[in-house]
Amino acid sequence: MQPAARLTAAIELLSDVEDKMAARGVPADALVSGYFRARRYAGSKDKRAISGYIYDILRARELYLWALKRVGAVPTARNLVILHLLRHDEDSLNLFGQDNPFAPTRILEDEEDQIRKLRQIKWDEAPVDKALNIPQWALSAFEDRFGKSLVEAAMALNQNAPLDIRVNGLKNIGSNIKQVLNNESEPFEKNKYSLHGYRANSSVNLGGMKAYKDGLIEVQDEAAQLAASLADARPGMQVVDLCAGAGGKSLAMAAAMQNSGQIHAFDISTKRLGSLKKRMQRAGARNIQVHRVEAEGAGREIALRPFEGKTDRVIVDAPCSGTGTWRRSPDLRWRFDAHSLKEQADLQLSLLKEGAALVKSGGWLVYMTCSLLPVENEDVVSRFLDDVSAGTWRAVDYREVWQTVLVSEAAETLARKPEFLQLAPHIHDTDGFFLAILERTD
Repeated sequence: MQPAARLTAAIELLSDVEDKMAARGVPADALVSGYFRARRYAGSKDKRAISGYIYDILRARELYLWALKRVGAVPTARNLVILHLLRHDEDSLNLFGQDNPFAPTRILEDEEDQIRKLRQIKWDEAPVDKALNIPQWALSAFEDRFGKSLVEAAMALNQNAPLDIRVNGLKNIGSNIKQVLNNESEPFEKNKYSLHGYRANSSVNLGGMKAYKDGLIEVQDEAAQLAASLADARPGMQVVDLCAGAGGKSLAMAAAMQNSGQIHAFDISTKRLGSLKKRMQRAGARNIQVHRVEAEGAGREIALRPFEGKTDRVIVDAPCSGTGTWRRSPDLRWRFDAHSLKEQADLQLSLLKEGAALVKSGGWLVYMTCSLLPVENEDVVSRFLDDVSAGTWRAVDYREVWQTVLVSEAAETLARKPEFLQLAPHIHDTDGFFLAILERTD
């Protein structure tokens, strides 16, 4: 594809992303992947260039919308692309109207007027939430969480995320793990915290790696690896993963359990569970039972009833705002508002209570989210503890578990309560992630 055609593709794709965000439909990463699957002629350089436009604009979208409004411009995908080029690659504006059937149409007179006004924008006058790309619904919660570190925290969330992988303990990868990982010149380095994690900070053709095809490694952010480790699932245990999704944590726990005991992975999505089944086969995980359940109702109650009061570990990796994953999924910022955030917190509390009923005496209820917001994290746990008998549950300090399972000094937490773990990109260089361990004491 020529550079002009890439711009046309970016405008077309961004328009679809904007439409789906407004409807809270298909996420941007799925739209980007689908766009290129339908256009096999696009080469790797084309894909990098076009997806680069999309994600760079999403990571500055609040600021761009502020600027367009300031000059009276409509916030269309085309105008967002024009503004982005004006700020970062002004010469590419000459590609509009180029004598090329695939080029964007020429810059119109009213667009020229908008460009002149945009050149006069004083960017330092932008409100802090716009400059940092924080949607209004999340600003107060971010200020609450980060205080004076708000700018640093928000800027970290506007960066590209690295690729983390977990070495699969169910496979014999050999003694020199790093050599196996790097035998195809892929630049992996050991993660800071995870025992089994490695990181690539540059582009990796993961699908082409023999280690990936053979199930020796799994893609998993270091924060999620830590959460799975801190669940401390041991061989022979009975584990329920209540919101298993595609099963990343179930797979990590299966490796920790060495295929001994049982993990019951529940989810409402047939598609996600289908992905888990494929990953189980590739990883050699044989102690995971997959259960598709309804979101609510009698069928769900019947499916969970056999586990009531019998489970050593119940993992509630609750659906959340995904604020901790904004580096990977910047469009999540505009898929929530204050009302939907409250609904999400109520659902999280409901799931926590549901999971609590499955835990046996001495067992653990492990609550986690990929959120940075107290309303989804400490507040939900506090609401849960306020609703149950005071003597029934106790918080287990994550630092004590860390020293046992990770055999290193525990990472510092940003949580309000020191026994809970809150990770954030600007401090830990992981996704934003929250974890609370509660032990049943009755």
